[in-house]
Amino acid sequence: MVRKNTKVTNVQRKKSGKETIAESSASDNSVTFKGRSWFLPLILVATGIFCFIIFRGQAGQDQMYWFTGASYIFLALLIYWVRRPLLKIGPDSLTSRRFGGDRTMSADMIDEISVTKDSIFITLKPKGARWGYTKFYHQFPVDAAGEKLQEFAQKNQVAFKQES
Repeated sequence: MVRKNTKVTNVQRKKSGKETIAESSASDNSVTFKGRSWFLPLILVATGIFCFIIFRGQAGQDQMYWFTGASYIFLALLIYWVRRPLLKIGPDSLTSRRFGGDRTMSADMIDEISVTKDSIFITLKPKGARWGYTKFYHQFPVDAAGEKLQEFAQKNQVAFKQES
């Protein structure tokens, strides 16, 4: 259904002289920085190994024993390789991948951007929520992202704090 609606919308956009949906989303001059989540996958692998060790001796559960442990390890690999934390810096908004999905905040909803040598914290105006990225925990390229965030803050009049 989504493909059908996208196809119909793209036909209408081409007739009116506009870009297709995929072209317009790709040309927004945004920069994406990706990290790597390792803590939750480590816990899931440990849980899978724990299931292999603990449930080894139970009779009558041979198939579920292997399936349960392998599922935890597969989920860990999926989170490690596919569900990477990201920060997308657009011309007037920031997008972050949260566990529940991607969250986008416009520049007027951002209170402050704080960059240190090994972490980035973005404080949001609603409820004082903070997005945090670190070199150790998120394996995030803080130096490169900090430069782009400084440009973003200057362009959109957002408070920027550089700490050493």
